[in-house]
Amino acid sequence: MKKILMITTGGTIACIPSDSGLVPKISSCDIIDMVPELKDICTIDAIEIMNIDSSNLSPNNWIMMLDTIEKNYDNYDGFVITHGTDTMAYSASMLTCAIDNLNKPVVFTGSQFPIKAENTDAYRNIYDAFLAACSDNCGVFLAFNGIIHNGDCTKKVYSEDFTGFLSINHETAGVSDSKKIIWNTINKKKKGKVSFNKNISEKVFVLKMVPSLKPDIIDVLINMGYRGIIIEGYGAGGVPTEECENNFIPALKKAMKSGVAVVCATQCLYNGVHLDKYPAGIMAEKYGAVSCKNMTIEKTLAKLMLGLGNNMNIKELKEYIEND
Repeated sequence: MKKILMITTGGTIACIPSDSGLVPKISSCDIIDMVPELKDICTIDAIEIMNIDSSNLSPNNWIMMLDTIEKNYDNYDGFVITHGTDTMAYSASMLTCAIDNLNKPVVFTGSQFPIKAENTDAYRNIYDAFLAACSDNCGVFLAFNGIIHNGDCTKKVYSEDFTGFLSINHETAGVSDSKKIIWNTINKKKKGKVSFNKNISEKVFVLKMVPSLKPDIIDVLINMGYRGIIIEGYGAGGVPTEECENNFIPALKKAMKSGVAVVCATQCLYNGVHLDKYPAGIMAEKYGAVSCKNMTIEKTLAKLMLGLGNNMNIKELKEYIEND
């Protein structure tokens, strides 16, 4: 039998009701005891590294997850991380990007309702996560509602529906038939020693374009010391460019001349960014803006944080982000 380490971080799955709403209180051992079927598929150790609402997640929590996997990497065949759903896609993207030469499965899961709630989705999700963690497939995954997603292309799109997440611009990694995982693709083991990149810069801002936004917000971000700005633009990555007070191109040009990395993303879920399509994108790319192409905001954020954390210059960042 495979030996799996379950790493618990809190989230809805571990919540109980309180006077102030749902709060994560259920221990890792209690969660395992509530799913006795797990004993038939693997041996399990558990460690609780935090017990938080995932809305309170910070980069320090990502480092805690990376540290825990690194310290236990040689002792286990796979890892399951229980996590709050609100920021799970961010964590799955970060760990995907931060771990090189990962030759074991790391599977995130959680639930829309607490494990003790009536008709909860927690049991199925946990069981499927352990099935995935017991497989020979390598990489970071997210198990939810019978679907196994690749960790770096997942987005939460439902606040309560059991579907929870979708894979964006990529096919799902696999599905569960309640007995085994039927994989769409198998990731081959990589050569080289596994490594964990924990140099994460917090000085990254995601700026969502709305019709009322003014370009002077860019000066504010520069003065606040942000080293990277992700522009969540319209459509294929557009920003206002008309010769009026809303023209963002001079402000973005100034930011890039100041050494701030500018990455163009889109508010659209599908089809990605195409900077060669409209004048805004063409000008932005001309001045040094980087395209996130078809990556999610979650993965774009992870790569920019890691790139800046490792002191990549603009040329290196462009290659790192665009040649995904």
